[in-house]
Amino acid sequence: YLYRKTKHIMTTSCTLNEFELLDGTTTQNLFIHLTPIIICVGLLGNILTICVFIITDLKRQSVSILTIALAIVDSFVLLIPVLLVWLENILQRELTDVSPFWCRTHGFFDLTFTCCSSWLMICIAFERFCAVWFPHRHKVLFTHRKIFFLVLGICFSATIISTWFIFVVKMILKTPPANIIHASTLSLQSPLKNTSENFILSPPQQIPFDNQSLISYYKCDVDNDNLYDSMGMVSVVLNYFLPFIFVLLLNSTIIYRLCNRGIVELTSSITVTLILVCLVHLFCTLPFQCWWIYYEVPDQTGDCLWLKNKLTWRTITFTIRNINYMANFFLYSCSSVLFRDELKGLILLCLLPHERYQSYRYRRQSLYDNMQQNVSLFRLIVRRLSRTSEYPNGGPIANYVGGAGAADDHVAHF
Repeated sequence: YLYRKTKHIMTTSCTLNEFELLDGTTTQNLFIHLTPIIICVGLLGNILTICVFIITDLKRQSVSILTIALAIVDSFVLLIPVLLVWLENILQRELTDVSPFWCRTHGFFDLTFTCCSSWLMICIAFERFCAVWFPHRHKVLFTHRKIFFLVLGICFSATIISTWFIFVVKMILKTPPANIIHASTLSLQSPLKNTSENFILSPPQQIPFDNQSLISYYKCDVDNDNLYDSMGMVSVVLNYFLPFIFVLLLNSTIIYRLCNRGIVELTSSITVTLILVCLVHLFCTLPFQCWWIYYEVPDQTGDCLWLKNKLTWRTITFTIRNINYMANFFLYSCSSVLFRDELKGLILLCLLPHERYQSYRYRRQSLYDNMQQNVSLFRLIVRRLSRTSEYPNGGPIANYVGGAGAADDHVAHF
């Protein structure tokens, strides 16, 4: 949403679109080359993260449901909003102007998925906060069932909150101003001049100046500016500012508690791993929030340089924000020995289906199933008695019912 917020703020003196303003710049080239790497690596890492937390013993941790949901939401952020923006920069055109569906939903998807990701990060930080400060009540407060319904509630709430975007944008019939048409005509009359300095709408044979309606076109634009700005402010606060404050405060208290204990194993503690994930989330999303504050500064020049600076910093902060949705897998792998061991065992199990790895997997799964199974005391006693050895050398119990013995033998029918 914030990335597209500058699409409708062209000044009266600047007739260039954003693709022409950033064409050939270092920032644009880095964005075009880094974004597909971020998308591909991020999707692969999130898929591996989901597999590790679903298949291996890490699924016994209640926080595994939150990490799985976070990986799924991050994958959707990379797959829909980030990919759509990258395709627009490659094709040098706005895909939202092609389809009314994308016009109304491109910001909705971005707002929904980023809201889910931020508030899932809050849940992870709060879960670790309770595990550190209230360890005796942690198992009661955070069961798999409760966390599952909590994730569903976050997704549902984020969807409802983000639906406002669908009602404030639509395809609008527009006609370019006369000064833009004049600039386009001058550029067409001077073929040796750099065409990137002017906004060319169409070839000369398609611009009849006597009939302005022939050059009208449909463009995805804001229909209600007041609602757009007010609800946009609310979404930015809910998606970025509030999560930033909550995650920062919770992790600060967790770090304070762990420092007082002084017995934390940095390479094996899942708390340290999740703290690192939260801190990276803070550092990656903070520049994008700062750009939004910079965007709110009113224009003092009214020329293209002001808009170009904002577009440049928007591209840089947007790329840094996207790294957050790719980095979690590497944070798990670098900071957690348990995650690396489970990942290594899962890869060996898939690539080398040897009997040793299969038996290892069966043993681990059987242990987990037995721990999850509810066995009553009576059943354990009956199972133990069923394995009691017989007495072949006589004794109080000589035969079972129906066994060999005299008819008048009292022990025969015991």
